[in-house]
Amino acid sequence: MNRYELGIVDTRNIIRTLDEQFKYDFKNYALTFFKRRLEYIITYHNLKDAEGLLKKLTADKQFLPELLRFLSVDCTEMFRDPSFWRVLKDEILPKAITNVGYKIWFPEVGSGEELYSLLIVLKTLNLTDKVRIFATSISERQLENIQKGYFLARKAEVNDANYKRVFSEGELKSYYKTAEEHAYWDTDLLKGVEFIHDKLIPEKGPKGVKLVLFRNQMIYFNQILQERYLKLLHHHLVPAGYLIIGNNEVIDYWNSDKDYNLVNDSERIFKKKLS
Repeated sequence: MNRYELGIVDTRNIIRTLDEQFKYDFKNYALTFFKRRLEYIITYHNLKDAEGLLKKLTADKQFLPELLRFLSVDCTEMFRDPSFWRVLKDEILPKAITNVGYKIWFPEVGSGEELYSLLIVLKTLNLTDKVRIFATSISERQLENIQKGYFLARKAEVNDANYKRVFSEGELKSYYKTAEEHAYWDTDLLKGVEFIHDKLIPEKGPKGVKLVLFRNQMIYFNQILQERYLKLLHHHLVPAGYLIIGNNEVIDYWNSDKDYNLVNDSERIFKKKLS
């Protein structure tokens, strides 16, 4: 399959249409990432060119949810960066979660691998009943797939290998079943998870959050959107609440040193300052 190559002018035209007609503002996404995703969508749906995508977008009401599914950032695998999950399991969560009602938020839950990874960690630590988890996404279809427990069976091997690098006992396969090319997580793990469909900059985020997982998302934003998101997350976090970002991401904006303390540099774990 030869991928269609999209021009910058056509890319910006699609961004403008999504904003003006559908109120999804992608103009502060990294242009290279956004362009690459659009090229994949055009090729995948045999749309020939940008004009074909725009025509389908305006003529087919079911295409926008499909487009948003492709534009949301996938997590790719379970327990990605196993060293991070070991720190979360052994050092952060056992000390932080002491009372019922501990709130954790995924501002963009993607395809759900990090959510299920966290749920398995919490179950292993017997902390499931003490937490409330909020999973937000721009894509209703991604949220539907997560709630069905769906993932690709071809990911099972790397998922299993990562699990063994995090846990000394047990097997990941006890949490899922396979059916031909597909696999399904045990959806009983989702007890206590609230799913929220929202805009690119979430407007329905929970208050009083004590831990935010926002790993490997900001690399797809420009500086303007990164700062807007970081300020939003700071607003929703309680003092001493944790913000966790990706290994290649930074918190760098005016006055950011007064908002967060760095807790773990290698795993990019921050704490909101008390004042």
